[in-house]
Amino acid sequence: MKKLNRLLYSNKFFAFLMLLLQVVVFVAMFIWISDYSKALMGFTTALSAVLIICEINRTSESTFKMTWILLIAVIPVFGVLFYLFTRTRGVSRNIKDDYNRAREINSKYLVQDGEIMKNISLFDRREESFARYLSKYGGSPVYTNTSVQYYPSGERMFEDMKRELLKAEKFIFMEFFIINSADRMWTEVLDILRQKVRQGVEVRLMYDGMGCVTTLPRHYNEVLEHYGIQCRIFSPIMPLLSTHQNNRDHRKIIVIDGIAAFCGGINIADEYINKKERFGYWKDTGFMLHGDAAAGFTSMFLGMWNVNSADGKIPDGGEYINAPKTYSADGDGYIIPFGDTPLDDVYVGKRAYIHNLDNASNYVYIMTPYLVLDDEMYESMKYAAQRGVDVKLILPHIPDKAYAFYLARTYYKELLSVGIEIYEYTPGFVHAKMSVSDGTRAIVGTINHDYRSLYLHYECAAYMMNVPAIIDIEHDFNDTLCLSKKITLEDVKHFNIFTRIIGHIMRLVAPLI
Repeated sequence: MKKLNRLLYSNKFFAFLMLLLQVVVFVAMFIWISDYSKALMGFTTALSAVLIICEINRTSESTFKMTWILLIAVIPVFGVLFYLFTRTRGVSRNIKDDYNRAREINSKYLVQDGEIMKNISLFDRREESFARYLSKYGGSPVYTNTSVQYYPSGERMFEDMKRELLKAEKFIFMEFFIINSADRMWTEVLDILRQKVRQGVEVRLMYDGMGCVTTLPRHYNEVLEHYGIQCRIFSPIMPLLSTHQNNRDHRKIIVIDGIAAFCGGINIADEYINKKERFGYWKDTGFMLHGDAAAGFTSMFLGMWNVNSADGKIPDGGEYINAPKTYSADGDGYIIPFGDTPLDDVYVGKRAYIHNLDNASNYVYIMTPYLVLDDEMYESMKYAAQRGVDVKLILPHIPDKAYAFYLARTYYKELLSVGIEIYEYTPGFVHAKMSVSDGTRAIVGTINHDYRSLYLHYECAAYMMNVPAIIDIEHDFNDTLCLSKKITLEDVKHFNIFTRIIGHIMRLVAPLI
């Protein structure tokens, strides 16, 4: 029943209806309306031509354009209707206006320390310019005076999450893609949140409407409000009526008193802490920030929270972003919390990953659950390998979505051919999203190497430079590598022919999956 509900609320269901309509139209043209078939075909052709011209002139990634043009030209009725449903309406204007207003209001509390930028410039001028880019488009300046604790698994992060939540004195902000109310993980978190509410701590929780469609009861936000927890649902789903359900809040953020912040791939469900087995061992990663950089995640949370404001008012978030800090971090390093949204044509997450590839001298190590590459990402990986950079990818051996697994494997041959090494994690499913290079730069967060994360979803991560925890990230990658099977070109030749065909078919519509 849960899988059926998720399907009925998805764009895949709408796509199925449109394909069915396509078949009906073709049958009708040949059987019932043969006298009008030429006129109908002429109208469809003219409309398709108009939409193709509009798509060619859009400011968007070229692979998206090619996919839409293919659909409209080859399957005109389906392609036209699906295009009009998902492509022409885009992101809700209310969401865009609210988000931008909240970001503008809070930006005055995110002023860049000039001394920090000067020091980065002395370290590396390329890093200085990239830091300015992330500050402008990712929504957060560069911070120092912050310690980073890296977690190589969800279960390790969960224990520290609970400890930090219990320390809360002023506020707790939580934003998650998935929360499962039936699982032990959420039960333990909810007990702490209710306890904190009774102690006078302000608790806010936001979850994604689609991500939680099968894991939370309807109107669960009202249950939480009854406990004293302020709760909002991002983009509640309405079957066939809402195209912005294609733009999900994929972020995972916890902020405690403006001093501590958690982020990573870990949602609030038992598989993420391996208390419930799904697809073997669930390999995930995350991190905790203690110190000044927590302000970046505070601002990110408030930006999304105010998108869901019932009265449309955008309050000033200064009291939370500028929460008093008495923390003094051990160690050096620079940290930039950053967010990415589908509200503009600036692809911050993609730029961060490409920056890591283009500026690496020795190696780039990547872990991702999904691999769907556009031309630019592929060329950056290829160029890095051709320059002699050691590029290694770790992907799942046991997938959570078969079609995504088959699609990812279609890239193996071309990547292996240019010298990139590919490994599949044999104990189970890799849900980690990270990239680390040369022992000096790392990205950890919620951003997958696929079109959804890089173009369509709301995402977040931290870009780290010269942070001591980067050593832990590299150790985790190497430990995971020891549990993974190296894929060769000979292995690719022996992949199941049926799954290879499915993968290549899926690649035709990869940007829409």
